[in-house]
Amino acid sequence: MFRTYLLPVEAAVLVFPVVVAVIMIPVAVRGYRRRGRAGGWSVLVFYSFVFYLIAALLQTLMPLPADTDAHCSVTRYAAVPQLEPFAFRHTVAGAAGGDWSPMNLLGLAPAWTTLLNLVLLLPLGVYLRYHLRRGLLASGLLALGTSLFFEITQYTGLWYLYACPYRQFNVDDLALNTLGAVIGWFLAGPLGRRLPVNDPRPERLRYGNRVTLTRRGLAHLLDVIGCLVVWTMATGLLAVLGTLDLAAGRRWALLLAAGIGLVWFWLLPALLRTTPGKRAVLLRVERPGGRRAGFRRITARTWLLYSPFALLWWWAADRADVLPFPVPEPVARALPFLLVAAGALVWVWSPLAAALRGDHRAPYERWTDTVILAVPNRRERRDARPVAPSPRGRPEAPDGDGESPETDTATDGAELPDPPGVEGTRSVGPSSRG
Repeated sequence: MFRTYLLPVEAAVLVFPVVVAVIMIPVAVRGYRRRGRAGGWSVLVFYSFVFYLIAALLQTLMPLPADTDAHCSVTRYAAVPQLEPFAFRHTVAGAAGGDWSPMNLLGLAPAWTTLLNLVLLLPLGVYLRYHLRRGLLASGLLALGTSLFFEITQYTGLWYLYACPYRQFNVDDLALNTLGAVIGWFLAGPLGRRLPVNDPRPERLRYGNRVTLTRRGLAHLLDVIGCLVVWTMATGLLAVLGTLDLAAGRRWALLLAAGIGLVWFWLLPALLRTTPGKRAVLLRVERPGGRRAGFRRITARTWLLYSPFALLWWWAADRADVLPFPVPEPVARALPFLLVAAGALVWVWSPLAAALRGDHRAPYERWTDTVILAVPNRRERRDARPVAPSPRGRPEAPDGDGESPETDTATDGAELPDPPGVEGTRSVGPSSRG
């Protein structure tokens, strides 16, 4: 009997890493924007919540019938929904045979089914109050909706994937699931007082202005993924709309790669002081102390930082005969050596120099006098606005956007000037290496 209930948990253990791989980057971006970091207790609670949801869903779906035709020809009870409230009492009483002792009930399958239906959504009530900060009424309605989704999924045969329902729609399950979630909501009160406070504001104050290696790495990863997606879509569109042969398609692919890369990694930072990836995690290129970095400084920084990619493209374009002018033979022979030298400068010497120096600045940052600084999120910018006095002499509250601190997703302020009196306060010194 217990093997039936353990099988969905085993399946959840296998599915969970796949789900984490899909949501890990969006979760990290939200963490940097809301709390200033991608790890910590809040992230651990969130991923445990994700695992619980997967296990709860699989608990209502598994085990799946191996032979659909045979199952539909034999199983009849699931085709008729059970709509009598509290029918589980008669089922348990019939199985108990008048013996209501705990030892007898422990050996009855209907008693275990009733108990498991009660505790299935109990953790959901805890998460709704502690992690999502929902009230009792909202938590009860969400639990009822979740249970209803499970029951409809069963009654439709996994949304008509199977020819017939393989598990019964039971109104008692709705009541027991919802009651369990309500019990969990009440248990979350004393439990939450013994757990760390789930409030992003203290974490934001502590970690929001830190420019760590992982934060910069995530920004770079987002830029690379975004640039590759745009390039793939553009080249695919040309292939669908055009009549290019293989050689012409290769040339256009290289030319598009150069154009998109120049816009993404050079023009956008030079004009806006940030890339889409940096903007996502609230980073911006500036001079030390928060002074604005000009076009020339950011241009020099960009070409030094991405010189290996530029040389690699130049070498590939020369080999594919894309360039409108031939590369001189001495330069063509020197390109591989220049590529190795640039890679050693950017990917080997720069991290080592930044790690050994006290200010943790890479050589290309010192040469261009630029650093990467964190910028405030939307809530911090809103709170830093000057407060206009009211006609009665009382300060008026700053204009809000209707969002509470718990739900503020924070858009980047990379394009907006820092509020008066806050210039440079987001910096905690020179940036991390890389």
